[in-house]
Amino acid sequence: MTFTIQTDPQNGILRLEGTFTFDGHPVFKAATAAALEAGHPSLVLDLSEVSYMDSASLGMLLLLRERAQAKGMQVVLSRPSPTVMTILRVVQFGKLFDIRES
Repeated sequence: MTFTIQTDPQNGILRLEGTFTFDGHPVFKAATAAALEAGHPSLVLDLSEVSYMDSASLGMLLLLRERAQAKGMQVVLSRPSPTVMTILRVVQFGKLFDIRES
């Protein structure tokens, strides 16, 4: 799993690449902590290059959502790959996150 952080005036943008599993937890937590500290209104996770997510990664997203909400921020899941979008639909994350397919 690779992470790249970018910012614009409104968003912290975190691009994820590869397989998003529990093995990436320490790096994901550190990258998202830095993005949350920047204080943008929203944190956008670009999932376009994520080939697979496991249940642990879904839990990491839920924990991130809680941390973001505590800071008054929103987490946006952006451009999920088709495989990832299928997973997000099955677990009904559209009820919890703003998912932007394009």
